[in-house]
Amino acid sequence: MKETEPKPALRISHIVHGRQLVGNRVYYRVDPKGIKDLMAVPETVVLRRWRARHFPGYSFSGTRLSSTLWRAVGLALGADAKDLCRLTPAIISEVVDQKRTLLRAHHFALPAPDALHALFAVLGPDRLQAVLNRHLAPERGNLSGIPDLFLFATPTGSKKPGIARFVEVKKPEEAVSNAQLAEIDFLNSLGLHARVLRLMEPTLPRE
Repeated sequence: MKETEPKPALRISHIVHGRQLVGNRVYYRVDPKGIKDLMAVPETVVLRRWRARHFPGYSFSGTRLSSTLWRAVGLALGADAKDLCRLTPAIISEVVDQKRTLLRAHHFALPAPDALHALFAVLGPDRLQAVLNRHLAPERGNLSGIPDLFLFATPTGSKKPGIARFVEVKKPEEAVSNAQLAEIDFLNSLGLHARVLRLMEPTLPRE
């Protein structure tokens, strides 16, 4: 996978303004034009811009994904993809609440139940099982590469997203790891839509 591959299209701006360093985190203005004052870390900037999209008949949503996502799913909900795809958001919420102490002990975090349900629906049983097998294999250890964001859009009246994107967000000078590129390749090989989105600061010189 080439980092510069512009597909799949997100139809949101990758231009960012107002860089601020707070501790070891970089913040940018969420507003693509850099006018409004709301600041956020790069992943949240992209997430908010996606959620602000408008397209007739669709509602846009998404969630951040942790590097331990699939290990957390396996610990809290199990590793049988068919069972996971049968779960409702209400059941996911109930089970995760029961496993909250265990998840915290491992420093694991899961997306909100609605977002997790959407993720399972997009993957479906076969692809979800392939992802779980990959990430829960003992030889994989702590290697992750999971993209930062799962972005999706759901048609009005439907419970399953009709558009879904997996996105690794990078600052202008930030390196992409081999594990991240390999994971994007893997997701695309399953027929999903994954990419790197590199932010651009207009004030920085281009190479």
